[in-house]
Amino acid sequence: MERPVLLTFLMASLVLAPAPAQIPPSYKELKFPPLNRIEVPEPVRFELANGMVVYLLEDRELPLIEAAAMIRTGWRWEPQQKAGLAAIVGTVMRTGGSEKFPGDALDEELDRLGASVETSIGEDSGRASVSVLKEDIDRGLLILADILRNPRFPEDKIELAKIQQRDSIARRNDNPQAILMREFRRLIFGKDSPYARQPEYDTVNSITRADLVAFHREFFQPENVILAVWGDFQAAEMRKKIEQIFGAWPRGGRPKPPVPPVDPAAADRAGLYQIVKDDMPHSWVGMGFLGGRRDDPDYFALEVMNNVLGGGFASRLFNKVRTEQGLAYAVGSNWAAGWDRPGLFVAFGSTKTESTVQILESIRNEIRRLAEGGATQEEVTRAKDSILKGFAFEFDSTGKIAQRLVSYEYYGYPRDYLQRFRDGIEKVTTADVARVAAKYLDTRKLTILVLGKASGFEPPLTALGKVTPVDITIPPPRQAALAEATPEKIAQGREMLRKVREALGGAARLREIEDYTLAADLVLNTPQGQFSMQTETTVSMAGRMLSRMSTPMGEIVQGFDGEAAWMRTPQGVRELPAGQRGEVEKAFFRETLRLLRDPDEPGLTVQSLGEAELEGRKVQALAIGRQPGDFQVRLFVDPATNLLAGKSYTATLMGTPGEVQEVYADWREVEGLKWPHKTVLYRDGQKIGESTLRQVKVNPGVAAEAYRKPK
Repeated sequence: MERPVLLTFLMASLVLAPAPAQIPPSYKELKFPPLNRIEVPEPVRFELANGMVVYLLEDRELPLIEAAAMIRTGWRWEPQQKAGLAAIVGTVMRTGGSEKFPGDALDEELDRLGASVETSIGEDSGRASVSVLKEDIDRGLLILADILRNPRFPEDKIELAKIQQRDSIARRNDNPQAILMREFRRLIFGKDSPYARQPEYDTVNSITRADLVAFHREFFQPENVILAVWGDFQAAEMRKKIEQIFGAWPRGGRPKPPVPPVDPAAADRAGLYQIVKDDMPHSWVGMGFLGGRRDDPDYFALEVMNNVLGGGFASRLFNKVRTEQGLAYAVGSNWAAGWDRPGLFVAFGSTKTESTVQILESIRNEIRRLAEGGATQEEVTRAKDSILKGFAFEFDSTGKIAQRLVSYEYYGYPRDYLQRFRDGIEKVTTADVARVAAKYLDTRKLTILVLGKASGFEPPLTALGKVTPVDITIPPPRQAALAEATPEKIAQGREMLRKVREALGGAARLREIEDYTLAADLVLNTPQGQFSMQTETTVSMAGRMLSRMSTPMGEIVQGFDGEAAWMRTPQGVRELPAGQRGEVEKAFFRETLRLLRDPDEPGLTVQSLGEAELEGRKVQALAIGRQPGDFQVRLFVDPATNLLAGKSYTATLMGTPGEVQEVYADWREVEGLKWPHKTVLYRDGQKIGESTLRQVKVNPGVAAEAYRKPK
């Protein structure tokens, strides 16, 4: 009796169930309902008596409160000769802490609270934020206010930030796409433009604590700050807290910094440029020109146009250059409009070396085709849908909304710009896309940049016209200039050298040296920890060097035969690029025994520098250089023994150049000469390693063939 009832129920369920939806044969036929309108909550906005603007947005989802300040500052306002200053200020404000909350103590306090505080400075704005549990908001706002008003800028944290900047400079040519975009920007704006210049070792080395204090004083005033606070609070109560904590910050009274102008010549940088980087496995190409601003009347149509061209997997560049022609590993385009100054348009791609010219021509052809023929209705509809759906993710949290509203006010855009953006994109037509494509996409005005090997293109790059080289060599730090050498200083320097040579074993014994080998145990302190290795270095007075290092990563051999410098690692053998070869040449030049054996070598300059201090000891210093002065070594002599106490020079160690200092101890006689058996290494005042000499071989007679690059 029960089974018929159950069958009847099941049959009824099947009848009532909806029929399965028909699966369309193509993704192009998928239908989606219109996007819901983004409802932006209305913030509480007010201005303190000191000029600081505040936005409040309540959000009770979690018992957290976050605050973020946007400050009218940026590296586009830093002095050119101090490039890197703004970023260092932004870093040390947090790491160094404030007068009431010093850096290390601040770290402990934030750990106790389970909170975070961050500061940074970019191209055109500074940021400072705090995130805390709602019960700790008073403490969090006090910390944020004191960091903004009274940063300590301790010397040790400044030096640490400068080391990080130097490390960044040393690595800036590691990422090919980053190189392409950076150098394209420098081609358009000009390398000295505030929108394209970059920190160098010399600009970073010149930065002092006084520079940080002056930069902070110039820009950090309440009139330059817009603060957003969102989270679990009552707006009226939060307003009272902010007025109490930030209201006491007096006005600075300094004028708002004007937006630096863009060089008019940036609008006309057409040409073909090449960056040669022979260690590249494939090529990158980029082409484009100066773009516009977000408040340009054509901005919305240009955004849709760019999406049609190279904005995603359905774009023309992706489908034509990558899918159909198989030319690209990566390809796309970007209309990067600026907020308060012109931005950039760039189309880019990556391909194998031999097809470099083909991908360049293919991308340029797609730009030309869009300019001449416009886009289809299907392409425009898809592009608009893609932009609007992606834009929705920028407003999926209260924090994003609050910070977006702050940005609109910061750059002078209306508070309803979000809605204007959506409406503007929705109103774009195929006629609009055709119009802006014809107006802006002029292939005759393209700046074209190629990054890759020097040759191997089929056809060669010169088939497209004149090629202008772009040099991305990182300038080494300049050595401190010496005072002009007087005859007296020269004589004193040479007399010091004579005494050192006698103390080591005598000029006659030094002249008998043809080559020597030093085996040592080396311990290096690196950011990844301490590394121990064994080294064996052979120096030939004929101008050759060979060094073997047994490291945790395997054996590394580096050689210099007087002309070519090379390296062998577990991954293979390669010739060193020009910059690294120069470092090897300098290493040979400053080899102590070689300098002392041939002090009368043509082109060498010697002068006394007088008394100096080395690790708390009084020593005599002298400088040995080679004209035109790019090689220079300073020797420090112990006046009691006439042995070397140490030497200093500029060099690149572990990827980063700096002022290197060697301090010697434990002198012992081996084969008629004295050798320091312990050497401590410093870079920019920080200890980075220690070497202990195990064995010395004088005149081992290493054949010239050993110094040459292995076949």
